[in-house]
Amino acid sequence: MGAHNTTVSRRSVISALAVTSLGSAGCIRIRSSSSDPWEPDPEPLRWRYQTDGRVSASPTLSDASLYVGSQDGYLRSLDPDSGELNWQFETKGDILTDSRVYQGNLYFGNTNDTFYSIDTARTERWRFEADDNVFSTPAFSEDTVYFGSSDSRVYALGTQTGEEKWRFETDDIVVSGPAVTDDVVYVGSRDDSLYALDATTGRRHWQFQTGGDVSVDPTVAGDRVFFGGDDDAVFAVDRHDGELVWSHEIETGINSSPAVSGRTVFFGNMAGTFYALDADDGTVRWQSDAVNGTINCDPTVVDGVVYVGDLGGHLHALDAQTGEHRWKYETGNAVHSTPVVTDDTIYFGSNDGYLYAIER
Repeated sequence: MGAHNTTVSRRSVISALAVTSLGSAGCIRIRSSSSDPWEPDPEPLRWRYQTDGRVSASPTLSDASLYVGSQDGYLRSLDPDSGELNWQFETKGDILTDSRVYQGNLYFGNTNDTFYSIDTARTERWRFEADDNVFSTPAFSEDTVYFGSSDSRVYALGTQTGEEKWRFETDDIVVSGPAVTDDVVYVGSRDDSLYALDATTGRRHWQFQTGGDVSVDPTVAGDRVFFGGDDDAVFAVDRHDGELVWSHEIETGINSSPAVSGRTVFFGNMAGTFYALDADDGTVRWQSDAVNGTINCDPTVVDGVVYVGDLGGHLHALDAQTGEHRWKYETGNAVHSTPVVTDDTIYFGSNDGYLYAIER
């Protein structure tokens, strides 16, 4: 088995901020502790649920349930309207990967080298033991689940039984969550590469070499794959042959996955600058320094608004067309969790140990 190394989480460990006031779990509206005077703004707050660990994973909303993992080792199901706990499933390691629902079942990994499948009533269906931590968010196609591990491999397992179909060896740890399109798996590795693999066999179609770690999840839009890395650039490559379409240099590395909406690519960097680039040629549409600190949060774009968190503990809303800063909401620690946005509510986690639901 590989050695445990939680330092590779792209969302969690860049933050040097301490987690405070992680008491007993529960749904509360206002924290009132004399030892912790900070309280969230109650006006837009619908509810918040307290865990015993950082909530850097992103929530998943499916069939009127909200699922989220925490670094206290539990995956939880909550009522999205009230924040009340439905159930919790205990693992033996921190959960930093986003859970995903596929054909009515949940899939996620943890820092105990284990990848799980459970049903939505919290019954374990199967588990798979990798040789190191699983930080990679899974992707699915044709009854197969794909994910990476810190053992430097990309795995393909059958969703029904967890039986291994194939594995692909890279030259360094795989934190990147795969994207699957038209029977091709696109995934990054800290060996400075983005790979395109055959979804059925695991055979490599092509490999695009960069100048730094590729830890972010690639985003496929049209005929292009968009991604960034530690070499201070964002790339667009042809998804069919891996040829470079364009690249855009920025001041520091990228630790969040790009979001593509219309013909615009949105992403933030580790210096706290948020960018909107033209998806066709990579030119800058706008950039904003309104975000407070390193951005490890993947942005969400809904109805012309970009939602993104930062290391300073805020969730921000920016105008997708102009970059105008509309508002920010403060939490008690870094926000690495990608927000889930519905018609009236925004759900996201914070390293202060809470899952938040605020009015949109």
